[in-house]
Amino acid sequence: MSAHFRPMHLINPQEALSKIEGVVEVKNYLLKIRLIKNLYQKGASTANEICGSMGISLPTVNTLLMDLIRSGEVIKQGRAASQGGRKPDLYRLAPDAFYVLAVDLSKYAVSLALYNCQQLPVKEKVVHNLVLNNEAETFEQLCLHLESYISASGFPSQKIIAIGISMPGLIDSKAGINHTYLNFEGKSLQAHLESRFPQAVFLENDARAMTLAEFKFGAAKNAQNVLGIFVGWGIGLGIVIDGKLYQGTSGFAGEFAHSPLFESQEINCNCGKKGCLEAIASGTSIVRMAEEALLLDKDSILARMAKAYQGAVDPNLVVHAAKEGDQRAITILSDVGLNLGRGISMLIQLLNPELIVLGGVVAEANQYILTPIQQALNVYSMAKSREKTKIALYQLGNEVGLRGAIAVVTDKLFEEVLTK
Repeated sequence: MSAHFRPMHLINPQEALSKIEGVVEVKNYLLKIRLIKNLYQKGASTANEICGSMGISLPTVNTLLMDLIRSGEVIKQGRAASQGGRKPDLYRLAPDAFYVLAVDLSKYAVSLALYNCQQLPVKEKVVHNLVLNNEAETFEQLCLHLESYISASGFPSQKIIAIGISMPGLIDSKAGINHTYLNFEGKSLQAHLESRFPQAVFLENDARAMTLAEFKFGAAKNAQNVLGIFVGWGIGLGIVIDGKLYQGTSGFAGEFAHSPLFESQEINCNCGKKGCLEAIASGTSIVRMAEEALLLDKDSILARMAKAYQGAVDPNLVVHAAKEGDQRAITILSDVGLNLGRGISMLIQLLNPELIVLGGVVAEANQYILTPIQQALNVYSMAKSREKTKIALYQLGNEVGLRGAIAVVTDKLFEEVLTK
């Protein structure tokens, strides 16, 4: 392979760019990076489609494609439908052009998976216990898990070019700064990781990342204005407007859970306020109500299930009990659904989305949560404002956090080198 057609140095394009001399050569390299990003985001495309989305001439696109085929980043794969005449060739990234490590952090665990540049998993997911806090020791544990996973993957580390992270808490994704967890020594998690690993690191709040995943790969693929509401121990909201993830001025858009919508209820939220939506309609509130129910009825289906789990109660257990016919569990989910629906009705009137994707543990309750949500919408939202809004359950299930991390990388990869 001639020097001209060596593989692109995608793990650190800034460094590769600094070694290129000549205005034409620099421009050519940046066009190749743009084309690679285009195929990463859009998948298999014809040369004419690439022309249209990149705004460059067909001869230039053909030259770039031939160069990238020779250097191994692009392959020809099949033909598109004919538009009259010969069927055009389809081009896509070679499956081994590069890989991305997806990291899904929750309050008590970290999940890892490796995806290729065609958005397909290439190494089995692993899950480790990890309690999120702001301690350097926790960061060290996380790094050891990442290093071990990369080493065990069997893929060349220089081919793993990015790390995408979906995590809870307040995150300014524009600046890559996390404010709630793993923030220590005055540096962000992104800065700490990029000083330890050669890969580019991209952070996003878990709800926004999961909404982006459902928008790109799941239930909201054909929608343009979407709300993603994810209920686990807390409540997260992601907003897609006109096909783009809305992040707000400081990157904090979607922190809806701590809106005090229920001032009449004297229930403390972990944020310090009373009557927040999260205190009334989250997994935490499901567990609180379930523990109260267990004191009233020690022979219910829910009580027997809790006993089988050594008395431990979590939101999944309550959902399971409701599906088994436990009336107290059904009532708990109904109360949560009514409260959640009241919050959703405000979002509908404010943002008028075409689709609301409901995910997390409550989505597993299906009709036990959807019916009371719809009842609340009928009461609290104007008929005209809700008539074109549909509610759907998320499609990506347990993989939504990992796919969210990938979706964030898909949006932001190569941004730094292409915007300079």
